[in-house]
Amino acid sequence: MILGAALAAVLGLALTSVLSAMIERSGPIRLRHWVEGAGGRLLALWEAPGRFEAFRFLLSVIAKVAPAVLAILLLLLPEGLVGGHGRWLALGLVTLLVLLLELINRRLVGRDPETVLRHLTRFYLLALLLLTPLVAIAAPLMPRLDEERSEEEDDDEVTDEEISAFIDVGTREGILDPHEGELVRSVVDFGYTLVRSVMTPRIDVVCAPVESTLDELADVFVESTHSRIPLYQRSIDQIVGVLHLRDLLRGLRSAEPPTAQELAKPVWLVPETKSLDEVLAELQERRQQMAVVIDEYGGTAGLVTIEDLLEEIVGEIVDLDEELPPQIQRLPDGSWRFDGRMRVEELERLFGLSLDDEPYETVGGMVFTGLGYVPEPGDSVESHGLRFTVETLEDRRIQTVRIERLVPADASQGGDHDG
Repeated sequence: MILGAALAAVLGLALTSVLSAMIERSGPIRLRHWVEGAGGRLLALWEAPGRFEAFRFLLSVIAKVAPAVLAILLLLLPEGLVGGHGRWLALGLVTLLVLLLELINRRLVGRDPETVLRHLTRFYLLALLLLTPLVAIAAPLMPRLDEERSEEEDDDEVTDEEISAFIDVGTREGILDPHEGELVRSVVDFGYTLVRSVMTPRIDVVCAPVESTLDELADVFVESTHSRIPLYQRSIDQIVGVLHLRDLLRGLRSAEPPTAQELAKPVWLVPETKSLDEVLAELQERRQQMAVVIDEYGGTAGLVTIEDLLEEIVGEIVDLDEELPPQIQRLPDGSWRFDGRMRVEELERLFGLSLDDEPYETVGGMVFTGLGYVPEPGDSVESHGLRFTVETLEDRRIQTVRIERLVPADASQGGDHDG
């Protein structure tokens, strides 16, 4: 009987210890979600000033002190109640179970705290019922932690690692489908991405001299299919305005056609090191659709539009009448053809590489870096277990690259990062 009572006490302590550790390791956001889901007495306890903190404190004390108290009580029991060796046997079992408890506690709480918390809700309510008198006494003595809880949430409600973990768990458990998970991840990364990573580079910017006639500008619009074109004076580093197709058509129909300078709207300049969320906020505030990206020397680095920013979140937006060549092609011999402008993230995804610390952002930039000179068609470089062969160029810029593995796929799983 004494042994059974000891085992029951140890089981209760096990649940108490796990519950206490779970509460301590869960942040305020997770705790609040759990409490709101449980509702009833638990929600009332959360909302009552000082009571939740008092209950959490009592659970922590019980989990830390009760095993030692139980062991002492077993040692002090008369031999007549437990037999000659029963007392030591009970004490040994208590010690063993406490050790097992700590191991279980670490594994359960460390791996999936939310699941453990949900499963222990009923025990939590039972413990709350038993400790209600002590909670009522301790609550007035506890410091008000409402402000501390609020400050914790305001300072950093959820870290980036937690958000990433939430997305992974949500996708794995079917709460989010893969597309939704990637969408949420894109939103999280949006504020950490620099505008130079998504801008149209200088060499691809379609622009025109500000002194161009309206007819000449109309031809530029037709050839480019763009709805807005930057105008420059003397060189592309001196962009003086942006001309909208709508304004051009209005000017062409005017009895006294204005100049392009008169039709152009002011241009907004942003440094290439500004984050995407900041650029988006500024464009919205100024009701602009486009901004010119400048480098550290004040020259034009590229162009960014609202569409570029949205594509960073939702993926590429293609017009119904827009025909684009495939940027990645699988060739019959097993190699791949990449557009030189493709981001290296596609290489990482397709070939299992890790290029986070490299100085380039595109496949063309990777080849340029590896060669160290302006290539000719047919030039190749080997890196990360792959051979990159330049196929076509345009004005010294790499257009297409053929990529092939240096070793069979099954032999390269370890990753050949010879740089």
